[in-house]
Amino acid sequence: MLRACGQLGIAFVPFFSIAGEARTAGPSRAEHEEVRSVARAHGVSHAQVRLAWILQKGAHVLAIPGTGSPDHLVDNVAAGAIRLTEEDLRLLHRIDPSAS
Repeated sequence: MLRACGQLGIAFVPFFSIAGEARTAGPSRAEHEEVRSVARAHGVSHAQVRLAWILQKGAHVLAIPGTGSPDHLVDNVAAGAIRLTEEDLRLLHRIDPSAS
């Protein structure tokens, strides 16, 4: 669906927490490891990796991240400058192969 929206020029606004399942249930083992690995490689937080991943899916994908403090806002803005590599994207794709 995401690809079709892009081809048709339709904006896509994902409706889920950037924290994923971790917000309520704690990170799943697979999710935690892939995101953690990419975050470590870029020297950023898990949330920043998730936001960068969403933003890198296409110009038609609009992220609306929440923020609880000025520092969190700065982190959200900084996530827009993170450029995930093809290897990062392959690794993150393992979390949810249907999300492309």
